[in-house]
Amino acid sequence: MVCGICLEEKPPEGYVLRTFGSTKDLIREALKGISFSWEESVAGIDLFFENIRDLEEAEGRLREVVYSRGEPMEAVVGKLLKERGLTLSTAESCTAGLLSARIVNVPGSSEYFLGGVIVYSNDLKVKLLGVSEETIKRWGAVSEETCLEMLEGLKERFKTDCGIAITGIAGPGGTEEKPEGLTYIGVYFGDRRVIEEHIFTSGRNGNRFLSTQTALNILRKLILGGAS
Repeated sequence: MVCGICLEEKPPEGYVLRTFGSTKDLIREALKGISFSWEESVAGIDLFFENIRDLEEAEGRLREVVYSRGEPMEAVVGKLLKERGLTLSTAESCTAGLLSARIVNVPGSSEYFLGGVIVYSNDLKVKLLGVSEETIKRWGAVSEETCLEMLEGLKERFKTDCGIAITGIAGPGGTEEKPEGLTYIGVYFGDRRVIEEHIFTSGRNGNRFLSTQTALNILRKLILGGAS
């Protein structure tokens, strides 16, 4: 569940698995023979079971897309960072601090989250992260090239073990070439880099939340050693 303007999640209760990055059709097919109900939101699809046995069987079948048994994504990622002694920093454009706010919703986040920058304007992308003016002029602020330079600038300046950079068009607006919801998400973990392009369709604040949820999920999988 996601509340109002703050978009802060209220964790579900009971025998629940939280999934992200799948669809109802794929989940229905994977869980044939298991009794469950579901609830879909911008945070993903939450699955509810009547007993722990069904939950555990479903968890085994859906391992790749399950991220918790109730905790929000930021708590799951925070636990991984804390357990491994890793640090995190962020560079946000269209999400305008929402990612950082979600990270610090978790008690004890100061142990791994060093901080971040909000670079809503092109000028600050250049001044604070070292993004090339030529890159922005040639490819635009919402581009894979700009996202990568934001990510590299973040790593160079903050020197954290992990970093996330997000730039996109939350909406309303956009063009045929770069539609509303177009978002580039960059994540590094050590020497690994991932840049993903997404086109979200959940409205301005829904797109912003999806950007942060997707970014945290990419980092989660990188830390666990899986493909993004």
